[in-house]
Amino acid sequence: MKKKYIYIPLAVLALSLTACSTPKKDVAGLSAEIDAASKGHYGQALLHASAAEKDLKTANHVLKHWQNDYYWNIDETLKAQEAAKSAAAHISASEKEYCQWLTDVHGKNHHEHENVHETVAYFKTASDVPFKTKDDTIGHIGRFLHEHPDASATVAASTDTVGKPAYNQDLSERRARTVSNMLIKQGAKPSQLVVTATGEAHGPDNTADQSHRVAVVLTSHPAYIDCPNVK
Repeated sequence: MKKKYIYIPLAVLALSLTACSTPKKDVAGLSAEIDAASKGHYGQALLHASAAEKDLKTANHVLKHWQNDYYWNIDETLKAQEAAKSAAAHISASEKEYCQWLTDVHGKNHHEHENVHETVAYFKTASDVPFKTKDDTIGHIGRFLHEHPDASATVAASTDTVGKPAYNQDLSERRARTVSNMLIKQGAKPSQLVVTATGEAHGPDNTADQSHRVAVVLTSHPAYIDCPNVK
C-alpha cells in the first residue's frame, strides 16, 4: 500500500500563522481614547459617579455581612467606613461637575435676548414729565424685573445745557425718578433700580439739545450659575 503525502501550500501556511499571531497593543492610543471620554465637566461627572457606585458596592457588601452577623474585624470596619466616605465625596464631586456642565450649556443663552440699553423717555426743556415714552420697552423691563428678582436696572437721566447747572442736576434727578416710578408700576421693586442723575450733558453752554433731554435704562444680570446651592 502506497503512502499518500499531503502538501500544504506555503501561502496557506503563512496565512494561518499570521492569524495566530498576537495583535499589537496600542496602549497609548487606547489610553488617549479613555482620557478623551472622561474629559470635560460631563465626563468627569460620569467618572465620579462610577467611582461612587463602586465604593457604595463595597460599603454595602460589608453592611450585609454585618446584618447577617458574619464574623468581622477591624480591617473590615475601616474598609467600609473609608468606602462610604469616598462614595459621598465622589457623589459631591459628580454633582459639582454636572452642574458646571449645565452652566456651560445654558449660560451663554441665559438672558441673551433680555439685555436692554435703550432710551425710553424724552423730555422738553425744564420739564420732568416725558412728552414721549417707549411704553412697550418700559413694560417689558418692569415685568422682567418682577419675574427675575436677581436682575437689576440702572435708570440714567440727563439735561441739556439750558439753565443753571444746579437746577439741571435736580431736574435730571426728577426725570430719573419719573422713569423709575414707571418701572415700579410695571412690577419692578425699588431695590432693583439704581437711579443715576448725570445733570447737564457736555456741550456749549445754554444750548438746547433734545438728545440730552432723555432717560436711559440699562438692565444687568448676575452671572448665571446652575445649581447655585451645590457648594
